[in-house]
Amino acid sequence: MSQIAGLLSHHFHAIEEHINSDPDFRASAANVDLSFAITSSDNADEAVVVNVQDGRATLSAAAAGLGTFGLRAKPEQWQAFLAEKLVRPYQSFWGMLRVIGQDGGVEVRGDQLAFGRHARIWRIVLDRARDALHGKPILTTLADPPSDEVTDEDSVLGRYIWLDLPSTGKTKIFYETAGSGPQPLLFLHTAGSDSRQYHSLMNHSILRSRTTMYAFDLPAHGRSGLGSRQSPGGYALTETAYLEAIGAVIARLGLKDTIVCGASMAGHICLAAAIHARELGIRGAIPCEACEHLPFTQPIYELGGADASLLDPERVCGMCAPTSPEYFKRQIWWQYSSQGYGIFSGDLKFYFKGWDGRGRVEGIDTGYCPVYMLTGEYDYSCTVEASRATAEKIGGARFEAMEGLGHFPLTENPRRVLPYLLRALDFIAGRRGVE
Repeated sequence: MSQIAGLLSHHFHAIEEHINSDPDFRASAANVDLSFAITSSDNADEAVVVNVQDGRATLSAAAAGLGTFGLRAKPEQWQAFLAEKLVRPYQSFWGMLRVIGQDGGVEVRGDQLAFGRHARIWRIVLDRARDALHGKPILTTLADPPSDEVTDEDSVLGRYIWLDLPSTGKTKIFYETAGSGPQPLLFLHTAGSDSRQYHSLMNHSILRSRTTMYAFDLPAHGRSGLGSRQSPGGYALTETAYLEAIGAVIARLGLKDTIVCGASMAGHICLAAAIHARELGIRGAIPCEACEHLPFTQPIYELGGADASLLDPERVCGMCAPTSPEYFKRQIWWQYSSQGYGIFSGDLKFYFKGWDGRGRVEGIDTGYCPVYMLTGEYDYSCTVEASRATAEKIGGARFEAMEGLGHFPLTENPRRVLPYLLRALDFIAGRRGVE
């Protein structure tokens, strides 16, 4: 018997109960007939085979070849994935695939298209197996929002403006605002998403009193229109186009001494905006999950024929911290499921290939535009180490690693990220005050 089968076989009943009680699994598994294997390299012929039929899952120790596809890792890697205390990248099998990959012993065998098509099913199975091993409560209902998330009257107000941007043409842009504080704070959204990411923070009373917050959807994202020069399927974001949009929004809304903040590709563009701070009128940058450059290492990111509206959110949610509230992770999942054709992949062209600040970030004038960088400990896409190394190249910049947060800190756990964000605002205000 393989290591993974020996590890799980004594818990099959509890694991099945956790899986089959999960309302997300029942919805995803309805009308699905599927079998897949979970194997370890110590005995690749024997596996835990998961059979899904009539909306229910059953587990058995059987031959790995019985599955349509197989999820394979070394015994010690499965141990790390199933541990109670998780470290990156073991919070998700997607993280293991991306960071460790086939050369390190993590791979998908068999039908790759089926693997992508049923990503939500196998991911839930693995998550619930981990819960069962550690005696966590069985999930029978969907996650409710935290009590402080629901208000009688939401503070976020949205409207449209028309912009004529050199890269995308005439575009109807959606933006939102909240707060009445003296400091303009412009939130920038991540790749393949939109400004809904910031609703929780934009409703927070402390931020509303200290800042006036703005957030907008890039052309062809979220609720913004397709630019007159944009073709569906031909989209590829560039640094120039992103900065054009930021500058046009700042100018149109008449913002002064703006601080920009965002994560992932928006973190990268915060660094680019800091390089061009004087021409854009930016007086502070809070780049989250950002660094000067990321190499393009993305195994099994392009699965031809798979439904992007399911596959994209499954992949990106693997980068969240395992301790982040399920409610917020579900909102991230849904926002990533609701974007336009080719938008996420077009944004990734900037995130991995279009952004290169090497040799340029050193020139940021932090006397004019202070920089406070933040990165979550669970981010395996842009790691704490990569962000810290970039911050050390920017004279006068500050870096802070964030405990218990992942690649979407400003969205996945607003309560936890708020103290870090407030320290960043204090730092920027203090640095500008001694100019």
